[in-house]
Amino acid sequence: MNYRPSQIVIGTAGHIDHGKTALVKALTGTDTDRLEEEKARGMTIDLGFAFLDDNITIIDVPGHEKFIRNMVAGVSTIHIALLVVAADDGIMPQTREHLQIISLLQIPRGVIALTKVDLVDDEEWIDMVEEEIRETVKGTFLESAPIIRTSVKPETGIAELRAALLEQAAAVQLEDDRGFFRLPIDRVFIKTGFGTVVTGTVIAGQLSVGEELVCLPVGIKGKVRGLQSHGKNVPAVVKGDRAAVNLAGVDKQQLWRGSELVTPGWLESTRHLIARVTLVSHTRWRLKTKQRIRVHIGTAQVLGRIQTVSGELKGGQSGNIIIHLEKPMVAAMDDRFVLRSYSPMETIGGGQILDPQPVGKWKTIKDWASKLKTPINERFNQYIERFRDHPRTVAEWSRVFHHPEAWIRSLIETNGLSVVPENDLVFKPEDLEWLTGAIEGFLNDFHRDNPYRVSVSGEVIKQEFGLSDRWGDWVLDNMVSKGIIVGKDAGYALAGHQIALTGEDQRKADAISDLLYGSRFMSLKVTEIASATNLDEQRVVELLHVLKNQGRVMEIQRELWLDCRRFDELIAEIRRFFDGHSKLTVPDFKDITSLTRKTAIPLLEYLDARGFTEREGNERIRGEKLDSGIEITD
Repeated sequence: MNYRPSQIVIGTAGHIDHGKTALVKALTGTDTDRLEEEKARGMTIDLGFAFLDDNITIIDVPGHEKFIRNMVAGVSTIHIALLVVAADDGIMPQTREHLQIISLLQIPRGVIALTKVDLVDDEEWIDMVEEEIRETVKGTFLESAPIIRTSVKPETGIAELRAALLEQAAAVQLEDDRGFFRLPIDRVFIKTGFGTVVTGTVIAGQLSVGEELVCLPVGIKGKVRGLQSHGKNVPAVVKGDRAAVNLAGVDKQQLWRGSELVTPGWLESTRHLIARVTLVSHTRWRLKTKQRIRVHIGTAQVLGRIQTVSGELKGGQSGNIIIHLEKPMVAAMDDRFVLRSYSPMETIGGGQILDPQPVGKWKTIKDWASKLKTPINERFNQYIERFRDHPRTVAEWSRVFHHPEAWIRSLIETNGLSVVPENDLVFKPEDLEWLTGAIEGFLNDFHRDNPYRVSVSGEVIKQEFGLSDRWGDWVLDNMVSKGIIVGKDAGYALAGHQIALTGEDQRKADAISDLLYGSRFMSLKVTEIASATNLDEQRVVELLHVLKNQGRVMEIQRELWLDCRRFDELIAEIRRFFDGHSKLTVPDFKDITSLTRKTAIPLLEYLDARGFTEREGNERIRGEKLDSGIEITD
């Protein structure tokens, strides 16, 4: 689904002194050389802005090689490129580099302006320059772009150029909005009486006065005191708008070009990136591990080092890389970027972020980087597969991919994935099918190896398969609902699983039962039972659980057991006691049971925990469970 942006952004590109600023002034009436240094030196060193109409902004970027960084900051937010070539010079080095940059950033549309035609008397020369331009842009998005001959004094071709730009603007369509506010900052200053003000182009979402933002990468929160667009105070700005944001609670020193204003909870700063990179065709550079480079994303430039995952890359080649940044920067999934060499500074290539927050040990990250696909559908499936034992919710994937939940749900539908109705976890149906079968096999083996164990706890099953609690619990509940397993004795067993004691083991179980019955109200430890019956402790535990499942014995505390018939007798005795007394003391309980204090306390605590009695200080009163008619709770 596409939408019509509220503000179209046109960005100029081209060599120094080819007339970009003069051309913008002729188109809009605005001189974008706003800095005194620019006027004195006669060239644009920073970004300038003008408006073709209320819905179209023109960003005038510098052309001198020294100011390429500012140029990248400008073109990273534009929809239409205006490539400017002077008729008297023709294609120059920075013309080619700017063309490489706007191609790497995948600017979708463009127009070519041939400027200063008034300075050339030879028509054949102009034709030759046009031919050179056509040859240079061949194979790029500008291959079919119109070339308009212009001059500003006298004014020639300006009306035609404006018409061509308006035609391109009318056809602009963008991907869905990411659903949260994002503004890469290109200027920060203090305005007397207002405080900190930042400017930039809104690349996602919308923002209103009074809203809270987070300033990244520092992580400081601030509140929007005021907004301007097109030089006017406005209540809100939306994607595509040029905006000035007056912030409360943020110092100027906490922001700089390359910082971003973002809706809280959506983005984090990062020091590592996994990306797909393509080197420009004619670069002399090779991209190899540990190579130092400059990374340009939006208005930010950060130094970093490359880690290749499948060997070095040379001109025209593409591949996945890991970028280790020397300082934190802000990056979102699928952001476009440009790579430039550290020294001398040249454009090497550019590409797309595949994972802005890689997690795991280094070996894991490298393996992950080598496999990641560029197409979003395939990559989303890879993420789902990677986290199949710890699935994430639709809302969580929305934050990982930096898109609205509706966008995530469309990917889920496209890829044939499923969502857990109860908690919104996303999973592959085939993964659930495999896991269900694996758990069934695990339980089958457990029952075979432990014939007298009633069940396996859910925690043990989740640990065996490395499952998160919310995923493991749902999978087990799903298996119960389908009749594959049943809940037994605070655990799970295969449906239909029955414990059948052999004749010899039945005699041993009866001996344990008789021993506990003969101990009356005295609960016995496993070690005591093993010693009295001459049985192995592990076998005693197994047989006790069989007896418990049959309702013959009960576990008062861990490995402390009592006969169920004797417990029934105890409850009857306590009922009779409370018929004539309001309080039960420990000595009273000792008299009833003939137990010592040491052996009486665990039993009293069990009665308290199950609601048969209720403790008040050192005494007990009648509990609600005592009158319910329920005597045994296990």
